[in-house]
Amino acid sequence: MKQNMLLWTIVCSLVVDFCLPLTVNAQALLESRELEPIRFQLRWHHQFQFAGYYAAKEKGFYEEAGFDVELVPGSADKQPVREVLSGRAQYAVGNSEILLSRLNGEPLVALATVFQYSPSILLTLKKSGIEKPADLIGHRVMGVKDRSDADFFAMFAREKIALGSMDLMSSSYNVEDLIDGKTDAFNAYLTNEPFYLEEKGVAYNIINPRDYGVDFYSDILFTSEDEARFHPDRVERFRRATLEGWKYALANPEELIQTIRDKYSSKKTLSHMRYEALSVIGLILPDLIEIGYTNPLRFRAMAEVFLEQELVNNLDRFDGFIYTHKEKENSYSFYLLMAVCVFLFAVFVFFVLTALFNLRVKREVEERRVAEEKLKLLTNKDSSAELLNRQVFERKYREELTRAQRYGDVFSLLLIDIDDLRKLSERHGSDADERIIITIAQLLLGDGRESDYLGRYSHGEFILLLPRTRVTEATNYAKRLCRFVRENPIDLDDGQDVAVTVSIGVAEWKPEDKDEETIVNADKALFRARANGRDQVVSRDL
Repeated sequence: MKQNMLLWTIVCSLVVDFCLPLTVNAQALLESRELEPIRFQLRWHHQFQFAGYYAAKEKGFYEEAGFDVELVPGSADKQPVREVLSGRAQYAVGNSEILLSRLNGEPLVALATVFQYSPSILLTLKKSGIEKPADLIGHRVMGVKDRSDADFFAMFAREKIALGSMDLMSSSYNVEDLIDGKTDAFNAYLTNEPFYLEEKGVAYNIINPRDYGVDFYSDILFTSEDEARFHPDRVERFRRATLEGWKYALANPEELIQTIRDKYSSKKTLSHMRYEALSVIGLILPDLIEIGYTNPLRFRAMAEVFLEQELVNNLDRFDGFIYTHKEKENSYSFYLLMAVCVFLFAVFVFFVLTALFNLRVKREVEERRVAEEKLKLLTNKDSSAELLNRQVFERKYREELTRAQRYGDVFSLLLIDIDDLRKLSERHGSDADERIIITIAQLLLGDGRESDYLGRYSHGEFILLLPRTRVTEATNYAKRLCRFVRENPIDLDDGQDVAVTVSIGVAEWKPEDKDEETIVNADKALFRARANGRDQVVSRDL
């Protein structure tokens, strides 16, 4: 399978190399003109779901492409399709509604697909007994009245559930309405609302259209047909800069979390944003699929679902929906001839590999799920002698914070990150990260004191709370952990020994620290440890 994927990569590279004619250096031209103002409409409030656009702006990718971009948060009154069609925004990000709107006559063009899977789900309370689409009959369903999430309507149609059999409501965009009983089902994102319910200890069910044969793209970068037709150079520069932003964001999620928190006034906690980041990465699949990759056959299948379920009358407007960059004509017939030959070969290979590629995606997702289940074997929900899950650790943290505030005591936190985990996985196979995480977790569990609390913070990160421990003692302990991990290679399942290192951020609670401020300080110390070359310990207070 890896050889097939390598072949596909080579074919795509050849197409690009032969199809793009030689042009004047674009960078030199950009330096000679002022930045173009661009208004970009996000789908909702500032959050990690849009990390790639923040990265493109903050790391200068948009500026290098010649743009001064304003990122506009979405709201109930500021929806992407309306903003682009009205001309108030030149570019935006949306979901399957983009294709549905196009087929219904709206002049929209898809530039790149960011999410390979749709995060759109319906949430119900566990106590309601509503677990599948058929259970929604006779109940209130919030968020699908205006068809902005076409996934749901396709799911209802496939399950032969008449829309009139449910009480469809416009979304309030507030999941508290589900908790308070104002609706029986609430439209949500896998990356967002489940965290709120888990945080509040509310048991819930998920109804996911993907489980019922509706597998749509989502978070699609798009623009108007006029923009694509009359400004192709601007469209291509904006598209490329955006994809560069996404590559950076997914390679540096912690940095983007801090950027969103500090510069875009996100009200989410660090734990929430880390939860969202992991969920987003699972929907984009950057280790398996090139960011922004669009399969025309999959969009066509989406369109046929709309037609089958009578959401559209025909597919006459499908052609032209997927953006294709047209460079200026090149007089060198040799390049044109070679491009045609390579393109025909690529089409042949594409049809051969499509089935194998989809099988690989499913297998990788299953392997990730199995790895997570294995790691959960180390996780105990109630005992401080085991690896705590996020909810239990946060409860222990709040208890320790209250004790320290009440009695004038002290505690320290260690944030422990396994260095270059993704690279180790790529080098040693998909099972390597699972083996490494479990081994490091077992090491930390075996080395700690009975009074300490160890939790899993995110993929490849752990958080350790040391009661009645000053920063000096905590830092010395962290340095010993670093040295021990460095000097003891991990034995992988295939018999290989792999050298692993960790970076650790240390922070001591101060009386002026409120809520999660000590965790934030430990996280900033960890960021400096990674920036200084990894395999290091950095303390906020030393």
